[in-house]
Amino acid sequence: MVDTIVMRVHDLRKHDALVNEIKTNFKKGTTKNTAYLTPEETESIKISETIDNKDFIDYYWNPKTGTHLIHYSSQEKLNNSGHYLLNAFVNYDRDFVEFNFSVPKYIHGTNVLMFCEHIWNKNFNYFNNSSLDFNLKKIYDRLLNFIINFFNLEFIGKDIVDFSLVEINRIDLSFNQVFDNKKFALDYLEYQKKIRKKHLRADSNSYRAWDTSLMYSTKRFSFKIYHKGTEYKKHDRKEHEKINNIKGREYFNINELQSFSDKMLRYEVTFRDSMLSYLFNHKIFRNKCPQHKANYKIYKKVEAIKAKNDLIASTTNSFPLNILREAYINKHPYLPIDKADDVVHIKMSRLLNRKRQFRLKTNKYVEEFNSTTTINSCFEPRALFSKALLLECSKFFKSQIKSFQVTKKPPESIVRERIEKYNSEHFNKLPLNEMLKFFGLLKNSSFEEQMKTGPYSRATFFRYKNRFEKIGITQNNIMPIDYINPIVDLGMYHHQIIYGKNLINK
Repeated sequence: MVDTIVMRVHDLRKHDALVNEIKTNFKKGTTKNTAYLTPEETESIKISETIDNKDFIDYYWNPKTGTHLIHYSSQEKLNNSGHYLLNAFVNYDRDFVEFNFSVPKYIHGTNVLMFCEHIWNKNFNYFNNSSLDFNLKKIYDRLLNFIINFFNLEFIGKDIVDFSLVEINRIDLSFNQVFDNKKFALDYLEYQKKIRKKHLRADSNSYRAWDTSLMYSTKRFSFKIYHKGTEYKKHDRKEHEKINNIKGREYFNINELQSFSDKMLRYEVTFRDSMLSYLFNHKIFRNKCPQHKANYKIYKKVEAIKAKNDLIASTTNSFPLNILREAYINKHPYLPIDKADDVVHIKMSRLLNRKRQFRLKTNKYVEEFNSTTTINSCFEPRALFSKALLLECSKFFKSQIKSFQVTKKPPESIVRERIEKYNSEHFNKLPLNEMLKFFGLLKNSSFEEQMKTGPYSRATFFRYKNRFEKIGITQNNIMPIDYINPIVDLGMYHHQIIYGKNLINK
């Protein structure tokens, strides 16, 4: 479900009525926000007059992630429901108004409640709305309706924005997994910390784990799992106490919200504009055009060859002696790339590696460029923020959730049975005794812990890991007992809301 969105309304001159309302009704300079910048954008920000005018409070570069960040003052006001502080930032240098806020917090005042249909909604059906897939398929229409209503409710002017100039610059998808109690949620998180993302190197700086959270971050996206109750107590609880004081009554049932959030682990993926561009360019862009599909196939083939050659080069450079390098290259020669294929690869790279701007409305010329191969050399940066794009985001989100689901570690007798069954069905056999010996080391540890501290070399470790995957035992099978068995759906979430006490007293 959608959590945070960053919307940019471009062309300040055309949207002068919107800017005037923000100047009039929003208080200035009371909050700080963070904006992600590319190195190119950073150069323009450094010489920006806005910094001299002190609208930008701080700028710094994070050397660990390579991310350029700015802190800037924005303008804020309570939304028309009176339970959420809404921020707006008018960027005169780059000619847009930016809104950066949490959709469920805007609607409910808290993201303990998700952006989905609940028991109090007209079309709610417990069976359907308990399905994660069902909810993710409906979020596009819900989000578009929300955005239209947002501008109608918060601003007086009719048709105050041109939706062809509204860009979705970032979107976060989230899911609250509900457990029987707080202990189960925190215990499950401890097992999840033992899982490392596929293809993530052990010494990578992209992965971080803390007492009640873990995070995996790249230049395109970030994925995190955290205990919602701890986060609520640290941040949202204080905001709710302020709102209750303003309203003079217990609008937010803080103790119940704390109790409910204590049972939650929250999964959250942030799709930055670079990730949205990547998904669009590789999954949607001209995906029905025969010429583009043929060129894309060549592009992927050359990419695979380049990756293979990079691996050969990396391995070759690891040898200390020239004679060993030459012997390795003779045994593993570089793969040739056809010249015609290389030309196609260069042209496709120029297309596929460009950032896009995802607008809520486009025109026929934009759609023509994005659907059919054209000889026009002029690149079109705009693209539609479509249901297909949000569906690709949802698929990616579900894959991240799935990769961190933890199951019970099977007993040795089951492992033996699986190996014997596999060997009876395949020509290439698995080494039974060697695998059982390795599995004995996993009784009190995970694959990840064995890789760090075990007696096996890295190559041997991954060989065993691949063998165990063939019989359905992965780094996710690490729980010694099965007393925690959460389900990736919204059944428990809706059950708690339906049969629990009111979280909000409207």
